[in-house]
Formats: sequence, structure tokens, C-alpha cells
Amino acid sequence: MLRHSVRRWLAGIAVAAGFVAVGAVAATAAAGQLRIASRDVLVAPGHSALGQIDVRFDGYPAPEKVPVTIEIDASEAAALGGFELTDNGWDCARDRDVVRCATAFDTWSRTPRLYYRVTARADAPLAEQAELTITGMSAAGTATRTTTVTVVEGIDLQTEPRATLRGGPGARLELSSTVRNAGPTPVDGAVLVFTADWLLGYTGNFRNCRHQETRPTICRFDTELRPGVSYRLSAPLPLAVDAGARSGLVLANRLQWWTTDDWALVEQNPYEPLPPDTPGTGEELRLVEQPASRQTDTAPWNNWTAVDLTVTGDRTADVAAVGSSVSARVGDRVRVTSAFHNLGPARVEIWRIQPLLRVSIPAGTTAVEVTHLCAPIDADGWHPADEFGQPGARTYGCHSGTDFASAGERLEFPVTLRVDRLAGPTSGAVTVDVPGDLNAANDTARITVTPRTGGTGGDGGSLPITGGSTGLIARLGALLLAAGGSGYLLTRRRTRFVA
Repeated sequence: MLRHSVRRWLAGIAVAAGFVAVGAVAATAAAGQLRIASRDVLVAPGHSALGQIDVRFDGYPAPEKVPVTIEIDASEAAALGGFELTDNGWDCARDRDVVRCATAFDTWSRTPRLYYRVTARADAPLAEQAELTITGMSAAGTATRTTTVTVVEGIDLQTEPRATLRGGPGARLELSSTVRNAGPTPVDGAVLVFTADWLLGYTGNFRNCRHQETRPTICRFDTELRPGVSYRLSAPLPLAVDAGARSGLVLANRLQWWTTDDWALVEQNPYEPLPPDTPGTGEELRLVEQPASRQTDTAPWNNWTAVDLTVTGDRTADVAAVGSSVSARVGDRVRVTSAFHNLGPARVEIWRIQPLLRVSIPAGTTAVEVTHLCAPIDADGWHPADEFGQPGARTYGCHSGTDFASAGERLEFPVTLRVDRLAGPTSGAVTVDVPGDLNAANDTARITVTPRTGGTGGDGGSLPITGGSTGLIARLGALLLAAGGSGYLLTRRRTRFVA
């Protein structure tokens, strides 16, 4: 939207009309020509590009304060994607796709530069064109200019944002530069333009660089720049600080990389074409491809995705926890067995469940012999590869050496308890937790130890282990423990579980 008022524009028109009517003699006496300069514009699909319009009077006397208007027919540019004016020193009004702006000439027979922005649709085809027709009107004359907007492939050349040089009056300096093709497609050549302060001069003689005093140094390269690759100058640009430069000055200079097509528009600027310059006669300044740098991901915690799959349908399995009960006296050692029982009908992938079964030791008893398939669960978690078969824990996690439990299969885990105190029945829990098990009622069972008042047996449990058989069983258990632990380490991968 144009922010300047239509009334101010109409006022400018009125002034211009008055100038034509009243000052016709002066206008006729002014020998010269009204000129409009506006170079062509290249724009990439889905992007915008800036353009500019300059109006001046070439002749004498200077039409200072004489009103001038321009009319821009932007209908084709609007159809291409969009057209809008940016902030400027003109009073403008827009009627659909026609823009009219008014201002006045300054002392130097010029007007403020008028900037505009054109946009190409994301689906605009390459090579599509739109024309801006610009008409200027003033008591000093009339002029027309047609500017062509062309849709081209977009690329991205990148270089260092800042370079710092230091040197005293008369010092010889060197300036290097790199350019990187940050786009997805190759770039066909490049142009390096170094615009220096008048107290800093280019002293090189590269044959592909051209220079004229007080003008930019222009170096052309026909190297194809591959996507994602950086290139460095084969030699630095030699420079010299003027011997009369004052110490303490900071000279602002500009080094810029252009595509060959963008720079061609600058060279063909109808308002200020570049004057002839002198090419060097020495060696060629080249672009040298830089080796790709090694890379590391500085935020590896955000480069992965957890993908969960829920298997649907009715092919389920019912898994039950199985406990046991024994009778004993204080001082006895009794064996109790916990079990994981797959009631079917589907098999269960038990390697996915860690741990497969949990056992809590009944109060008043101590686990003195533990199968190598069980390891303590404590505040540090569950470490079966390091702590399998360790006695003395209050809670154990158990797993199996197989990957599947078929329908009807029962996996048992024996533990020998020493009865330390027994005022009455005591028990611990056996629990299983299998994803997809729809029957939670049988997922918990009990290991129960009751006082033995007579006889030699328990309620379906084990007999107490006493006397010499204890040592024999202990030695046999140790042998089995070592063999089982070695087999486990060889056949199962290391597992770590945190409760």
C-alpha cells in the first residue's frame, strides 16, 4: 500500500500544469532532455527482487524545483507475482496496477531515486517475462522507459561477512576471499567486485581482473561452482594504502561476489554504464576448490525419532505369574520357585520384556542361593550381566536364555531362602508385566513361607535343606552358576535396566 496522499500528488500535477502554462518560454529555452534510467531485473520463483528508477534532466539551465511526474504501468509485473513501491522521496498513488508519483528536480537536475520490489510466484516458469512501462512528464520534457523483469533460476553465493586489514601510510597489504555455492544447483561462473576507498588502491596485474583508478576492481571467473562447495582465491588481491593517509582512519571498503548474469545488468546500466577499464597482463587469478571440512553433530539428542508400532488384532496371549509356598522353621533353608507361564494361545517374545519376572523376597528370609537368570534390582537399577546370581537382595529381576515362550511353556526361577525369623506366615510377590496381556488378574502371585509345626513337608513346596547336603548343593550350584553365567555372556547381549 502506498502511504503518500493522492492530494499531494494532485498538488504536484497542478504545479506542473502551472509551470507549463505560465513558464512555457523558460521551458522552451531550456536546452536538454528528460531521461529515465531503470535497469532490467532478474527474479527467482518464490522470491522478490529490488529495482530502481532514476529521473534526470540533461541540459541547461537546471530545472531546480520544477515538478516532475512518472506513471508506471505494473500490470504485467503484478500478474507475474507482485509489484510494490518501497519508501522513497516521491508522493505516489496507485490505481489498480498503475502507479503515479510526483516530486521535483533538485539543484543537480535529478530526482530522488524511486525503489520498487517485484515478486515472482513460486510456480512462475523460468524465462517468463513482464514489462514495466515508465513514462515521465515535466515542463522540462517527457520520456519513456521499458524495464524487463525476467524469471531465472535462484542461487545463493556466500562469503565471509567481514575482513579486517591493518597498515600504515604506504603499506602493502593482501586481501583474500572465499565464495561458497550454498544453493542446490551448480553456478556457471562468478564475478568478484572490490570497491575500495580512494585511499586504498589495487596494485595487481591479474589478466582476468580489470581496474581503473577510482573505479571498482572487477575479476571474472569461468569456474563452475559446485553445490555446497567453497572456493578460495588462488592468490590474494594486492593492495596499497595511500602514502598520504592519516593514521587512525578506518576506511570502509566492499568486496562482493556476483553471478555473471546479475553483474551483466550492472554493466549495462543505462544511467551509469561502467567506463572502459584496463585488464591485467599477468597470470590468471583462479578459484581453488577447498576440501570439505569434517563435520560433527553438536546436538545429537535431536537427530533421531522413536517409532512405535502397536500390533492390532485378536492374536493375544495370557501370561500368568506363578508362586509357591513352603513351611519351615527358623534356621532352615528352603527352595522356592517362581515361574512365568504362557497360557497362550500366542507365543510371547520374551526378549522384549526386561525383566521378564520380578520377585520380592519374603520378610524375615534371606536369598542365599539365586539362579544365574536373576539379578538384584536396587536403587542403581538392574544389571543382569554384572550381578546375576548375587544373593542377599530384597528384589530380583529374572529373564530367560530364550527369545520366545511358546503357548503352554513355563519358565521357572528357583531361589533358596534362609529363614531368619518367622513369627507367622510371610510372603513376597511374583509379578509379570507383558504388553498386550488383557488378563491382569493372574499377573501377580505369592511366595509364602509358613511356620512348620510338625512333619517334614510344606504345602506343595520344597523340603528344608539341612546338614551335609547343603554344602554339596552349594558347590554344585556354584558350578552351574559359573557355567550358566559364561553361556549367558556369550549368547546374550549386555542389558541394562533402570527400575
